[in-house]
Amino acid sequence: MARGKDGVRQKAEAYYIENIDSDLKQVSELFDAHYDTIRDWAKKYDWEDKRLNFHSSPTIIKQKLQAEAIKIMNGGNPTFSADGISKIMSALDKCDKQADPIVIHKILKDLDNFISKQDASFASQCLPFHKMFLQHRIKMEG
Repeated sequence: MARGKDGVRQKAEAYYIENIDSDLKQVSELFDAHYDTIRDWAKKYDWEDKRLNFHSSPTIIKQKLQAEAIKIMNGGNPTFSADGISKIMSALDKCDKQADPIVIHKILKDLDNFISKQDASFASQCLPFHKMFLQHRIKMEG
């Protein structure tokens, strides 16, 4: 487990990523860290990109849509139109059925890095197959 300054950075990063309404100033106050330090960490570790990816993931969007459905079932007013929900769900279903080659590349890269730390020889055997799979998925998109 991370300790000290790195532990604070990891906790601040997780908080910032998960709390879309928070800003860097609030994070610096919450974690009792200098604003410039928080800003530097956010830039160095791509917090904004991670935050956008987190909040735009199909899983998060589905969770929010489910919460909206429960709110409506309990008599609450809808936040957005049924037509809008239908279009979003249709787009999410499409995302579930096909993976973006950019996402596949990122996942395969993470997988290759993970495998190389465990067994470098095996990782080098996997690389050609990962490349072929990525090329296959790119052709499917075209």
